[in-house]
Amino acid sequence: MYIPPQLRRREWRRFYAGCVFGAIAGYILFVFINDQLHEHLEEENIELSSELNEIEAKYESLVNEEKEADEEKSQAITVQEVIPNYTNAKELQVDKLTQHQLSSMVKDQLQSLTGENIEDISDQSELIIATIENKQFIVDNFTYTLTIDRLIIANQLELYLSITLEN
Repeated sequence: MYIPPQLRRREWRRFYAGCVFGAIAGYILFVFINDQLHEHLEEENIELSSELNEIEAKYESLVNEEKEADEEKSQAITVQEVIPNYTNAKELQVDKLTQHQLSSMVKDQLQSLTGENIEDISDQSELIIATIENKQFIVDNFTYTLTIDRLIIANQLELYLSITLEN
């Protein structure tokens, strides 16, 4: 077997051995540094993903709060119910059953106003007054006419009504 002349000398053998050991040491150092960097990047990735999850949760809660606020705002702008109140029911000695029947008839007349915008209803307040005052309500063979003393337009449309008995 032929041995090249460089390997016969001791200096060249040390040089080649140094190259081999240097390559092994360099490779080990490369693997160690690469592992450290990879570990650092993994930690940073985990931190950023947890921060992203927190931010997404905050975003979702803010969006939900905004939707709830919009729903509350839209509910605050619309009429939710009609509440008739009678100012002279005690003076005329109208019983509770008749008051309840009159209230249900008034609510039936104004049923289309629930869910409507308050601004639209306030523009049509004369129409509401005319609707109630021009109608005669018949309960137990008695005819009642109602006049509106006061009209409050808010989330609840409150009507303060005076009862008159027709013969």
